[in-house]
Amino acid sequence: MKKNSIAVLRVSLGLVVWFLITMAFSRILVHKLPEGIPDIVILILSSMIVPYTLGLAGFLAVTGRMEKVMPKAEIPVTSALLLKSLIIQLGLSIPVITVINIIIRMLGGNVGSSMSADLFGKNWLFYAALLLVFNPIFEELLFRKMILERLLILGSKEVIIISAIFFAIPHAISQGIPQMFGTFIVALVWGYIRIKTGKLWPCMILHGLFNLFCGYIITVLSGNPEGAVAVMFIFMIFLPVLSVFLLVRSRNFGREKQSVA
Repeated sequence: MKKNSIAVLRVSLGLVVWFLITMAFSRILVHKLPEGIPDIVILILSSMIVPYTLGLAGFLAVTGRMEKVMPKAEIPVTSALLLKSLIIQLGLSIPVITVINIIIRMLGGNVGSSMSADLFGKNWLFYAALLLVFNPIFEELLFRKMILERLLILGSKEVIIISAIFFAIPHAISQGIPQMFGTFIVALVWGYIRIKTGKLWPCMILHGLFNLFCGYIITVLSGNPEGAVAVMFIFMIFLPVLSVFLLVRSRNFGREKQSVA
């Protein structure tokens, strides 16, 4: 028990160091840079380079000598598994994000800034690369590989939940409370896939698809009344119902498999 608590504490401290270095540059040190540096260079430094050079070095300085356990594959990666995981992550996370957004607005609170202007603005190519390629690769390397492998000694269920919490908290600070709950849900799915398949690349694909749907597809479809209705039906009714069905079916199948064994 003491060993497990120390492991969680060290990873927590490493993640805090990583986040503080990242935030220190993007919110403080970036203003110390010489004038005339193009905005795109600053974006690349603050969103890509610093978090995964200096920030990652800080994380490894705290956790580098920790014992690591590699997940052993229990199930194969199939197109059916990826499709089911995509449906579940979208069907559960998007309604939660939407409902919490509505509640906070009704209470007069601030739900955080929208990224739609950035996604379709002058630096749209940078944000497309960031959300669809860079973040899915490097965030998964940090959260579903480095962090998960250092905490797997706690047990599969425990590490899935704890790593999802670690993933969600920074999103609360950078994107708001609704996004925190949404990213917690999808991180549960990605952690499960990582544990069960022993592979990291499916998590990267699911991560990129989540960003694609939440950042681009829903925004584009919601641009007109007909599209908004379609979004409401697909992401607030159809996919949530289908997600619950798939989860219940998978749970029942698992019980039947155990009883047969």
